[in-house]
Amino acid sequence: MSGAIRVMIVDDSPFSRTVLAGVLEEGGCEVVGEADSMESLIQTYQECRPDIVTMDIAMPGADGFECTKVLRLYDQNAKVVLCSSMKDEESEAEAKSAGAVGYVQKPVDGEVLMRVINNVLSPDTVYGNLEAWGLDIFKEALDQSVTRMMKKPVSFEDIKGCNSQHSSQGITVVIGIIGRYPGSLILDVPTETAEAMSAIILKRPAKGRDEVMAMAAEFANVIGGVACSMLNKKDKTFGLKVAPPSVFYGTTTEIICPDITARSVYADMDFGRIYMSVGFKRGFVLWM
Repeated sequence: MSGAIRVMIVDDSPFSRTVLAGVLEEGGCEVVGEADSMESLIQTYQECRPDIVTMDIAMPGADGFECTKVLRLYDQNAKVVLCSSMKDEESEAEAKSAGAVGYVQKPVDGEVLMRVINNVLSPDTVYGNLEAWGLDIFKEALDQSVTRMMKKPVSFEDIKGCNSQHSSQGITVVIGIIGRYPGSLILDVPTETAEAMSAIILKRPAKGRDEVMAMAAEFANVIGGVACSMLNKKDKTFGLKVAPPSVFYGTTTEIICPDITARSVYADMDFGRIYMSVGFKRGFVLWM
């Protein structure tokens, strides 16, 4: 980014604010505002509009976790780096839940703090690659899976735009994706299509709805696993793996992923159409 990085310091200790301001200014930042409590947080933020906020945890009244939550409710794009002498598994988990993008332990090392700040503000090329490659890789994984399991050709129709809500056609499988960036895979199949797929794979009609739903879950799991493996080969820092699938039955089911920007396609085969949606959330947090 051009120009000095604009930083706002939130800490109830005047001494700590002075020390931190010196560290930041030595790193080439401009300290544009200071606050010492929840009461002065939002007004100061409104006035100085910083690029990043450093936040102490131990403060009277509302602590740094609560202040971070309130600030991100006011501005969901606010970037908060926690600076505290406390640093353990419990506080790290609470920091992530609050929406902090970084966590630096006091006494603050200037080089460490500046590395975190610069990484937070730099364009995230890794996420950009995942977003660019994701849908095409999952389409390839679906195509491979249909070819191997059912010996059928597949054609795709991309659905323009992004969406976070879908109404089920019959059977919906949702798989969480774990890794550097969390995500989800949604595979939705009309019941008749799922029954046809089961008959081809099993070489006999399915014995009932449970067997059809089990097929859909395993089919989605295979697609997710293959796609994550392919993406990890392109960039091992993704560290992607799939969580166990959740299966829903019924056309009244609504699947909503409000925090994930999803891209979707229809996969057409001679025995029916599959809806597939894939999305990831920018959520890498820097803890140092």
